[in-house]
Amino acid sequence: MFGTSFTKLFSLKRAGVLASLFLLVACYPTYNWREIPVADGLATLAFPAKVDTAKRNLDLAGMPVTFVLTSADVNDVVFSIGWAQLPTQSTAEQRQSAQRALVDSLATSMGQVAPAQAYEAEVFRLQTDRDGRTLALVARVLVQYDIVMRVVASGPPEVLTEELATEFMRSLKLR
Repeated sequence: MFGTSFTKLFSLKRAGVLASLFLLVACYPTYNWREIPVADGLATLAFPAKVDTAKRNLDLAGMPVTFVLTSADVNDVVFSIGWAQLPTQSTAEQRQSAQRALVDSLATSMGQVAPAQAYEAEVFRLQTDRDGRTLALVARVLVQYDIVMRVVASGPPEVLTEELATEFMRSLKLR
């Protein structure tokens, strides 16, 4: 009799622990938003997960720059900001050319032409089919002082909802 009661008690405790673990996992947020400084502290942006950062030197609209890309990946959606410090002696025309080059690069990667608002530092959306999969991209490219920034969320449109994209884009705060 003692053995049966002990076994039942142990089974109930085990079930309670398993139920607690299940609830804990079920309550863990898919998107764990955290605001971080970006673009050498010129802005902050909220990312839904831990970020990775990479740098590479490139020629942007005829200007040598170091392009910094900070990104996070959640459920096949990539959230990123890429930015570059333009030469301090760059002209307004050069800054505009750098912005245009980043917009055109995004549009070309999607096999499309960018909409007019993309060149006005407004949020724009592109969608394409690639290898039997649909890919959506929501982006904003802007110049603040002499820093050009490209904020992008891309992934399957059923995951990258309008609400999710809007939350990410609205989180950009310029200083």
